[in-house]
Amino acid sequence: MKIQPIFPIGFMIFVFALFFGATAFVIIRNKVKTLEKIASLCRMTIIYILVFVIGLRPVKVDTNYEFMTKNLDVLFVVDNTISMWALDYNGKNPRMDGVKADINYIMNELAGSNFALVSFDDSARVLSPFTQDMQYIENLLDVMITPDSYYSTGSNMGIPYRDIQGLLESSNKKENRKTIVFFISDGEVTNPEEQAVDYSQFAQYIDTGAVLGYGSATGGKMKEGHSYIYDYDTHTDAISKIDEENLQKIAGELGVQYLNLNGGNSPLSASIEVIKQQAATVVETGDGAERYIDTYYYYAALLAAMLIVEGVVFIRKGRL
Repeated sequence: MKIQPIFPIGFMIFVFALFFGATAFVIIRNKVKTLEKIASLCRMTIIYILVFVIGLRPVKVDTNYEFMTKNLDVLFVVDNTISMWALDYNGKNPRMDGVKADINYIMNELAGSNFALVSFDDSARVLSPFTQDMQYIENLLDVMITPDSYYSTGSNMGIPYRDIQGLLESSNKKENRKTIVFFISDGEVTNPEEQAVDYSQFAQYIDTGAVLGYGSATGGKMKEGHSYIYDYDTHTDAISKIDEENLQKIAGELGVQYLNLNGGNSPLSASIEVIKQQAATVVETGDGAERYIDTYYYYAALLAAMLIVEGVVFIRKGRL
């Protein structure tokens, strides 16, 4: 049993003490027999305690439950380097605008699946392990911002390797699951000194997916504050260009297709339809995850009964 208070507990205790104290004062000052005062005080005490308990919102914790889900684990690997904010998506917008819109599109189309999110720039982070909470993933995407170029040390497509491996192996341990991977990047390597990696050993874990490319061959400038990032080698504004050769190489290693989505997500729709055809609804258990079951209505029923009793007593007093 746990509680999930509707209001802060301190505030609820203060209000409870204030109203109960005022009620007790009125009852005690009332010019009736002592037994009637005691009876009234007992009834009001029960009523206030029930109201307080309902406000605490007690819930039962269930860790062994069954739920319906799609048999898909969908992993998003998102490049969040400075170049992914270059202004050449669909003309002149930040590439990351397209990334966020396309991930939301995929999740809406595959609703009911499990989704995980890994981002990387000069380091990698598992922002979310596999979850059905689409809103949580959307919130994580919303708070992604342009990295600070001052602290950036460059990126390499191999940086998220270990995190991808961990999530793929986790998905592979589940029975009757299909693992979908969307590797999202412009393919630009800004730190070639980092050791390159080969993703081909992950192909055994992946059923389908795609490498999604963003950016144009002509490239785009990158804003930092109110100005553009400056290239001290060329003495002009820095330009980021998509490296499709690199992205196609990663797609080949993962065993998935490569799609350039810099002009919109229309090339993605056919791939999503194929994934939908492979999806099936399965029953899974909670496996340690907590589900909360409300119990407040039991106390609400008792409260209703006590209010009826108090109403009957009040009516009888009025007739005497």
